[in-house]
Amino acid sequence: MSNIFQATGSFIDSIRINRIEREDRDGRTFWVKNRRRWSHAVIHCANAFFFVAENPVVVWADPREWQRWETESFRLLHGAEGYRAFAEDGKAWAEQLPGIVLEEPAREGRLTEEMLAAAASELKRAHRLPCKELGGRWSHGDPHLGNFVFDERSRRARLIDFELAHRPGMPDAERHADDLLVVFQSMMGYPGYSSLSQWLAAVAVFLRNYRDGSPGEQRVFERLRQRLRPPTGISRIWWSIRTDYIPADERSRRIAALRGEVESLLGNHLI
Repeated sequence: MSNIFQATGSFIDSIRINRIEREDRDGRTFWVKNRRRWSHAVIHCANAFFFVAENPVVVWADPREWQRWETESFRLLHGAEGYRAFAEDGKAWAEQLPGIVLEEPAREGRLTEEMLAAAASELKRAHRLPCKELGGRWSHGDPHLGNFVFDERSRRARLIDFELAHRPGMPDAERHADDLLVVFQSMMGYPGYSSLSQWLAAVAVFLRNYRDGSPGEQRVFERLRQRLRPPTGISRIWWSIRTDYIPADERSRRIAALRGEVESLLGNHLI
């Protein structure tokens, strides 16, 4: 049975339910997403897998709901800067943001502390924004480093790609803790963080720049601490996929190290 779920999880992780094209309009460049014809069946399979694997996100099954979430999230985060996003003819249009996707330097071992700090600050900024759809503060649902764009000119990062969302009814602290966990999981598999010490140092940079002492932040870190235990059952498969299949023993060491880091912060009242 576990082999079936392993194959299902790997398949879901490898496919792309949207077709993405680059188009120019009114002197601006946009990324245009359109659902593939067979996406409906895959979405239901993905949501079922996420549920049993204890991954608290969903893929919007209704294309109109997905388009609304995708474009409204983009406008919420970037509209004040003049960047545009809209839905038209069954497609979601989002203006191209300046910079490089952080997954590129991460995979090449070129990710700097400045880039990590910028990503952490952007995630924190996003977590402060009110979101009626989620009934609290906004959250991303899938903020791996491939969903951060770093602008070298302004020295800041921006979030992109809003295809997933946390399940309705989740408290802010639980959703924000899950976002942080996704960041740290994704970093485990990059060549620049092949050792525990390298990875933990990068995590510390992210945590330091995410923290701001805002109300409710301690609950976020407490919820993150609770999530930091070696996974069991089907959730091991999703952890394996999220961490790019690093050995289970190494993954467990990193989970324990991160838990110790968070417990130290909580115990020393640094947050």
